[in-house]
Amino acid sequence: DVFALACKIVAVSKKMEHILLAIGCPREKLVYNVYGAQPKFETVVPTYAKKQFIGIGRFTNKKAPYYTIMAFKDVVSKHPDAKLLLAGNGELLNTCENLVKQYHLENNVQFLGVITPEKYSILLAESLAFVQHSITAKNGDMEGTPLAVLEASIAGLPVIATHHAGIPDVIIDGETGLLCDEHDVSAMTTNMLTILDNVALAKTMGQAGKQHILMHYSMQRHIDALQRILTSAIKGA
Repeated sequence: DVFALACKIVAVSKKMEHILLAIGCPREKLVYNVYGAQPKFETVVPTYAKKQFIGIGRFTNKKAPYYTIMAFKDVVSKHPDAKLLLAGNGELLNTCENLVKQYHLENNVQFLGVITPEKYSILLAESLAFVQHSITAKNGDMEGTPLAVLEASIAGLPVIATHHAGIPDVIIDGETGLLCDEHDVSAMTTNMLTILDNVALAKTMGQAGKQHILMHYSMQRHIDALQRILTSAIKGA
């Protein structure tokens, strides 16, 4: 019924586009249009000054923050002064706090709670990379294209994440970030160590990511595309 009533259907990831087609969305109605990051993140100037990873998002099954902590545990064995900052709230927060205690990572992992975009910008500027181990949850819940990934990349940080939903649409593996398969904790550890051991690579990937997002996934491009969709719908009404 929705497909019949709608003039256009907007998909925010290639994965979502494929799923919509599979359940009967007419191809001529389907538009791929990823949202953009707030322009303020374009002005972030990373210093890569700290051995620090930053992640932000709800503590939910599809974001699997426990996997990020598990990957970071083995990073600390080689870089005992490395830090992991996790911002956000959600039903898995207490579980993740317990995991940090179990691994004796209290001096390395910090839970920031809900933070403002301004605070996030400051943390991006001083960190080495953004981290998020997104997965498809048991109930089928998955990401669209995580906004925090877009924000981190347009700010100039490499993104360490998974081949999940819209992430590989916007992050070029090996060029603007490092991606691993869902549930592959050891591969995520390797990717974190790669960035820690090669700050020059982090800078190169971060700068490449900033240009890539500015060119293909800016907020202005997103709004312009929506405007074209709405204008077309009005003319066709």
